Amino acid sequence: MTDPANSLRLLRCEACQLRYLPSDSPCPRCGGRSATEYFVPAVGSVVVGTELHYPAEGWCAPHRLAFVEVADKVRLLAIVEGHLPRTGDPVSIATEGLVYRARAAPAAERGEGESPRSGSRRPSFEPPR
Repeated sequence: MTDPANSLRLLRCEACQLRYLPSDSPCPRCGGRSATEYFVPAVGSVVVGTELHYPAEGWCAPHRLAFVEVADKVRLLAIVEGHLPRTGDPVSIATEGLVYRARAAPAAERGEGESPRSGSRRPSFEPPR
């Protein structure tokens, strides 16, 4: 059993066995209202991340977000603290109510230089000059 202090709470629908993040809503697949709570380690892998240079009012720029897959292929959107992780990077997850925060290993631990984008395998989506 995973320690709830260092874990994420998930639900498993009793009817269709879908695993999903807790909410007041019924099962997103079948609409069932009966679910079993369980805990998984608060770690995941980045599916994709983005950096907003002009975020909504009240947020600091750049505002970093990542779509993260945790155990049982459950995915969540998390606010990234620190550098923007690359696809496949492991991250730790912290929860504050319904807000998820992700933190990746520092660039030096990933074997990179100062820039989190150095050695990036991702294509650049900046406009041509």
